[in-house]
Amino acid sequence: MKAVAGRLWADIKEYGMAGVIFLVYMAVVNLLFHAFCPSVVITGFPCPGCGLTRAAGYLITGRTRQAWEMNPVIFPIVVTAVYFGICRYLLGRRVRGIKGLLIIVFILLCGVFCIRMYLYFPYKTPCVYLEDNILDRTFPFYKQILHEWGIV
Repeated sequence: MKAVAGRLWADIKEYGMAGVIFLVYMAVVNLLFHAFCPSVVITGFPCPGCGLTRAAGYLITGRTRQAWEMNPVIFPIVVTAVYFGICRYLLGRRVRGIKGLLIIVFILLCGVFCIRMYLYFPYKTPCVYLEDNILDRTFPFYKQILHEWGIV
């Protein structure tokens, strides 16, 4: 158990500042825009990862159906994270095949995104358009162009 804690602490020391920066970003952007995703904040459009944070929250609290509805790719992400954690921290060995798993997760994210955008955009969460985005605030014609093109 001491070895596991040592490996975990070494990673925290090495990558901890990135985690702190991420949390500060998350707090500030959420305060200003009531959203977290850079794509949503800048363009108003969801990204392939939209809904993952909410899905993780639902999953942690045992609401698997709601997690699936927010973003079903949360399940392969959790499996990948558990595999990574077991290999890296419990077994203390190199995580084999992680690049392949991450590629699969990326492909799933993109596939699910395309399907959900086709079926649900812009009416069903998390595939909604955020009106108060940076481009909309910066360029008054942005929303008009989107309406003319029939996007939103």
